[in-house]
Amino acid sequence: MKKHQKILVWACLAALAVWVVAPLRILLLPLVYYNTHVHELCHALAGVLTGGRVDFVHVLADGSGVTQTAGGNPFLLASAGYVGSSIVGGLLIFGSGTSESARKMLWVAAGFLAFSMLFFVRGDAVGVFSGLAWIAALSLGALFLRGDASVFAAQFLGAQQCLTSLQAFLALIAVTANDMGHSDAGNMEQVTGVPAIVWSLAWLVFSLAAIGVGLRSAWHNRRT
Repeated sequence: MKKHQKILVWACLAALAVWVVAPLRILLLPLVYYNTHVHELCHALAGVLTGGRVDFVHVLADGSGVTQTAGGNPFLLASAGYVGSSIVGGLLIFGSGTSESARKMLWVAAGFLAFSMLFFVRGDAVGVFSGLAWIAALSLGALFLRGDASVFAAQFLGAQQCLTSLQAFLALIAVTANDMGHSDAGNMEQVTGVPAIVWSLAWLVFSLAAIGVGLRSAWHNRRT
């Protein structure tokens, strides 16, 4: 494993370790806001694409989010958050094998977020502020980062998107059954009858596969 690859792996492990230690999670709050924006946008797109209506997307101060929809396919709506985030994260990694392609992917990420801000985020000060801040940060990264820095930024963000499934799995096993109904996994249990822990584990496996496929391709195609 090359130096830049080791740095990425250790950075992801460090971020995960900080998230596990509850008092330190506030350090990751800006990153959590970004992940939540993408997660909720995936819910919103699933609602629209299955014939539903999206009333609003909110990103809350604690880093959680809410997408208010009417209609749409309940199965796809409930699963879209983590599955969609993992696909987005995997594609972000997959497309960031070189500095030039990584900067393009940062532009794509900024545009993806801008789309959500334009059409779905409503009546939400935290969501508006954090969304605009991340659009600015991603755009600046695309403009000014070069070499390993741009590759690291794009691949790290992509990996964090996928790892939200691991965080959700850890959170799920830490709460009581009464709390599961308020999670995506709990919603899937209500729709399908399959236990929430099974869905959470399935999303975790899918997200890890997305990271693996994305990194394998990006590292293999990287030109030094």
